[in-house]
Amino acid sequence: MNHVNIQWDRIVMPVMGIVLGIYLVVRPWSATGAICSLIGWLVLISGIAGLINSATFRRATLLSDPFLPLSVAGTVLGIFIVTRPTILVEIVGMIICVFLLVAGVNSLQNAIQRHRWGDSLWWLPLVVGILCLALGLAALFAPVASTAVMMRLIGISLIVSSAVNLLAVFVRTH
Repeated sequence: MNHVNIQWDRIVMPVMGIVLGIYLVVRPWSATGAICSLIGWLVLISGIAGLINSATFRRATLLSDPFLPLSVAGTVLGIFIVTRPTILVEIVGMIICVFLLVAGVNSLQNAIQRHRWGDSLWWLPLVVGILCLALGLAALFAPVASTAVMMRLIGISLIVSSAVNLLAVFVRTH
């Protein structure tokens, strides 16, 4: 009987992954907003729990409890994110922008080094670097859209990974 539960477990999780992946691909803005709201609620609940802990168990002041300022900051930040989740979406977009720009510059430097060494494939990191820089600049001017693109890519990755896991379950059982 335990074997059946394990099989269901191996089937349910990939199916849920495929459904979530499809949602991320079809509705990336809704998914991003939901994730950012969830993060806001988690930060808010964590901050409030810290405040309650400091107030009830330690009778703390700012001087006696070093976590009290963090709890206050978490509560304020949580309220801010819950009421304006799009701000977090833009921040995620800017992080993507910075990552792409740094990766692009690193690839360009790699291409220059490889060209100096006489490597015949020096142009590959050059192309990757130019693409990363172009995507990074696009993300700079459209952070919300770049976040949606990343959510779609994550969704596609989740669909493929979950489909492979689901296929593996059926191949193993036969």
